[in-house]
Amino acid sequence: MADRRDLPADEFPSNPWPLMVVLAVLAFGLVLLGLGRWRSASLVIAASSGLAAVLRLVLRARVAGLLVVRRRWIDVVGLAAMAAGIATLAFLVPPSR
Repeated sequence: MADRRDLPADEFPSNPWPLMVVLAVLAFGLVLLGLGRWRSASLVIAASSGLAAVLRLVLRARVAGLLVVRRRWIDVVGLAAMAAGIATLAFLVPPSR
């Protein structure tokens, strides 16, 4: 494998706003979790991951900023799978009585 030069830091996306929106939705889910509403909290947390997948899919890398981790398709598939898994678990676990 050939060695490649490191890219200057100016070439990496650094826009924080898409990630901040996702983290705000995640924080709301954590507040719901703290209030004991675990099913609603799980769905909001799944929605935050789904939102991250959609934002990563539709925004250019420069605009998506800190949501960019790997290639677009890897980021989108991983985030969407995580959202689907969390939402599925939220519906499969029976409510406590």
